[in-house]
Amino acid sequence: MVSPKKLEVTALVGLVLQGVFALACFVLSRVSGSQAVGAETWHMIPGLLVWFVVLVHGRQRRLAQQEAEEQQRLKEGRLSAEIFEQTELDTSRASAGLLVLERYLVPVVSLVLSGGLLFFSYRIVRGLWGQTWKLQESSIVAFGMVFISFLGFLVGKYAAGLAQSSGFRLLRAAAGYILGNVMAAILIAVAMAMYYFGIPWGEKVVAYAIPTVMALVGVEVLLNLVLDIYRPRVVGQETRPPYDSRLLGLFAEPQGVFRTVAATLDYQFGFKVSETWFYRFMERAIIPLLLVQLVSLWLLTCLVVVEQDEIVFLETLGKPYLSGRDAAAGLKATVFVPGIYLKAPWPFSVARHVPAYRILKLEVGKIRTEGARPSQGPALTSDVILWREPHIRREEGYEASFLVPSTARSPGTQAAQGAEGLPAPSAEGSTAGAEGRGAESAPSVNLARLDARVYYRVKRTPDGEVDQNAAFDFHYRQSDIQQHVERLAYRAVCRIAASQDFLKWVAQERGQVTNRFRAMLTEAIEGADLGLEVVDAAIVAVHPPSEMSGAYEGVVGALEQKESLVYEGQQASIRTVQQAEALSEELVRGSSGYGYGQQTLAKAEAQEFAVRLQAYEKEPRVYVYRTYFDTIERALPGQRVFVVPVTPREVQILDLEEKLRPGIMEGLGALEGGS
Repeated sequence: MVSPKKLEVTALVGLVLQGVFALACFVLSRVSGSQAVGAETWHMIPGLLVWFVVLVHGRQRRLAQQEAEEQQRLKEGRLSAEIFEQTELDTSRASAGLLVLERYLVPVVSLVLSGGLLFFSYRIVRGLWGQTWKLQESSIVAFGMVFISFLGFLVGKYAAGLAQSSGFRLLRAAAGYILGNVMAAILIAVAMAMYYFGIPWGEKVVAYAIPTVMALVGVEVLLNLVLDIYRPRVVGQETRPPYDSRLLGLFAEPQGVFRTVAATLDYQFGFKVSETWFYRFMERAIIPLLLVQLVSLWLLTCLVVVEQDEIVFLETLGKPYLSGRDAAAGLKATVFVPGIYLKAPWPFSVARHVPAYRILKLEVGKIRTEGARPSQGPALTSDVILWREPHIRREEGYEASFLVPSTARSPGTQAAQGAEGLPAPSAEGSTAGAEGRGAESAPSVNLARLDARVYYRVKRTPDGEVDQNAAFDFHYRQSDIQQHVERLAYRAVCRIAASQDFLKWVAQERGQVTNRFRAMLTEAIEGADLGLEVVDAAIVAVHPPSEMSGAYEGVVGALEQKESLVYEGQQASIRTVQQAEALSEELVRGSSGYGYGQQTLAKAEAQEFAVRLQAYEKEPRVYVYRTYFDTIERALPGQRVFVVPVTPREVQILDLEEKLRPGIMEGLGALEGGS
């Protein structure tokens, strides 16, 4: 026969183990920085209240039951009922205490438990929001969670087994809660194993799943409390306390699910479906079927699929596989090229995938927040990003600043000054010389931000194949190599920025600077012997900090204004010179034409004079009169001229008016004579 105190002993042991588990989770979360283990720590704390209330509730029930049994024995052996009536009333203190506990204390504890679960779930989710997912010592966390889950499973299943007996039902609530902790610990151990094999998202899923389940249980306990108020009390029937979660009871009593399903089917179909051979077969075979599925999934780990852009190393019990032929060839491990291969099942043999044929990308100049991924679209709504606008989303990270020397005060850098002598704007906090040493000799620096891209891959042999030893080094030193490449890239950028004039860099020397960056990075990676080669490296953008872009834009505007004025002066100079040349050509050609005309006119006048002279010599009088009359005609154009001789005896009238049609009168006279 089971001792009535077995419930109290089990609850006390569970309470101690629950506290030890909570303390262990707290220590592991501090050591590893795991957010999932931190969430499980808060998940463990309400379990202390559950075990404690089960302990107190069970003890009070045991005392009340012993009191009732003692009163029954007294009733059977007493001589007079009146003698012991007052004594029986005085000895009913345990029953009264149980009544007070179940009526007042249990609802209060249930309310506190529900509020605690909801508050802790909110606190966990709020702490996870925007948190950096940085994990250390994942193997220690995995072993710790396995140990907690093992001990918790033993205690939980033992308490669940006792809860099947009458008088021990209260253990069902504590058993369900600790088995829920066990399930969370198993999931954390699986997440740690995934992180060890390079899959980091498992911890984040578990970290958010734990507060979600806590919130659901908190809401369920609150609903149980409300429904328990309106539940009818039946004398002699054992009540289920509100803090006993039915959801967590699935872990403590999984066979109850089958009973619930069977009752539902019987009610829906109207006959005993649960008594049919098919249902009984499924009830008996469901666990073997699940085991077969799990074993099948486990055996699938014997298959290794190597994709086209990768190679694989096989590890057997942590040691890379190396065939004799490859060892003779000087290789560090045997390489499996794309295809399908067989190996021992996990965890005895593990496949290590290496992206040997993939070109990897590294960004320099943008410091991304841990766990943040680059957005698919541009940083802004427009494809063109101005200096004054951020070049990376604030939730993704921030831009790194590089020191660039300010040479605006040097004699040889007049190009860095504006049209009105404005120097290039210095960054806030730029180093200026102390007073007394002279402002002209004080050094100053600028801040520049840039976007550089580095594309690299595993080193190739001279015939173009993947260098297998380089691929081995790349995988087993992958985290160090990526950090090393990033440091080398930042060092090259810092060296270039420290020796580059910013304005020339932006306007004139971007191609030259990119070539220098590519050459420096290639030389650095080859010298570090990382087993990598640079495919391409470029500084695609360089700009001042967005907070200071206005000053830089003012300098650039002054430079543009200066160049505009220079070009306008050159345009006016060219226009004036061309106009002067055209006017000179016009004057030269005009004078040449005038001289030629005068020469030709003189020749014509000489020839005309010679002709006139000949005419005069032949008939001087006729020539004189003809010249006289021509002069009068030219002097009096459009006038009728009459010549009147001065002799008094005769009058001669010469009609010098031009006839309309010369010879028309002669034609008429001829016609009259013929008639």
